Amino acid sequence: MWTSLERRPLVVDALAAAVAFLFFGALDLARTGPETLPVDALFALATAFRRRSPGLGLGIAWSGALVQLIILPSFINGNVLIAVVIFATSLAERPVVRRLGLVSSVVGGIIASVKLVLITGDFVPSNQEGAQLALSQVIYFVGVSGVVAAALSLFWLLGAVTRVRRAYVTERLERLESEQDLLRAQLRVAQQTERTRITREMHDAIGHSLAVIIAQSDGARYAVAKNPAAATDALGVINRSARSALDDVSQLLSVLQEAGDHQSSLGVADLEGLVSTMTSSGLDVTLRETGERLPLSTSNDLALYRVVQESLTNALKHGGSGTEVTIDLDWTTSAVSLASRTVETDGPGLVAPSGQRPDDGQESPTRVGYGVAGMTERVRLVGGTVRAGRRTDGVHGYEVLVTIPHPAGGTE
Repeated sequence: MWTSLERRPLVVDALAAAVAFLFFGALDLARTGPETLPVDALFALATAFRRRSPGLGLGIAWSGALVQLIILPSFINGNVLIAVVIFATSLAERPVVRRLGLVSSVVGGIIASVKLVLITGDFVPSNQEGAQLALSQVIYFVGVSGVVAAALSLFWLLGAVTRVRRAYVTERLERLESEQDLLRAQLRVAQQTERTRITREMHDAIGHSLAVIIAQSDGARYAVAKNPAAATDALGVINRSARSALDDVSQLLSVLQEAGDHQSSLGVADLEGLVSTMTSSGLDVTLRETGERLPLSTSNDLALYRVVQESLTNALKHGGSGTEVTIDLDWTTSAVSLASRTVETDGPGLVAPSGQRPDDGQESPTRVGYGVAGMTERVRLVGGTVRAGRRTDGVHGYEVLVTIPHPAGGTE
């Protein structure tokens, strides 16, 4: 029931005003008479508007106070409700209403002192005359004004403290909501980054091996009748590539299951094996190195290996068997530069531009590749630079130019 009332503040204010009128009206009726009931009604009505319109409530309370000052012989118990209205004015959003509430506290004290000291004389000793009476009136006038004004101002101050605290709590809640929104945004970015990382790792783990398997299976299919030994060698390469892909996928899935960061152990030391595999698949690969090979961090070492792997895989997929690939590694004390350049043949690659299979003419769905984008992202994450595109020296082919910094301190 109370929760239901909290959702209806107007009903709560009306009920509170009715209860206040009945309580203080009964007290004043018993002490003074029925003429006090209209003033009690005005004070109760003022409290009913204290939250919805504190300025209007203050105006109604002033009307009741002036009627009381002019008509009633003495103050009534319903004056307690004025303090409630003053408290509400200090909670108002409009600064002018808050200032009027504070001014009303001071002026109300003066008016109350006029009524109690100068008009009714309730606070002035009755056995004084002349100068002594005048002095007592001055003293009591100042004293009563100060006491009443201080009491009303105290309620206004309590309301001001409540308003400031509410504003502070609201600001804290808004700040917490902003921080939660930021955390949710960071979580979405982290999730997207994780999905991108998984996509890149799956591409690196499977794409290369599948390209080798396709090339070797095509060669084995045509060589099985004329050169069984070559077909057997091709099947061996297929077997090794498939096992390597299976191992990579198993390692990736196990790391993902443990919610860790996947870092492969592949690196520059494995380039010779990679070149050998791609050479057996039909590429003409030349690997050249200048400078002294230096140890790289784990992430930089893996990034360099993946760049070479992606370059050779793309050469096989788009250039096909017989494509010449030259890979130059230039080692310096601060970075390693890689230049991969292909000289493509006129024959079809594993992925024909028209979406046709090179061997049987059947259509295959067009797929968006992640290789170059993943390679570029991987290199930029380690602070390197990438430039990939068609060769600009007039040779029909593709080139990839990469620079990977050599971090101080050696391996990580």
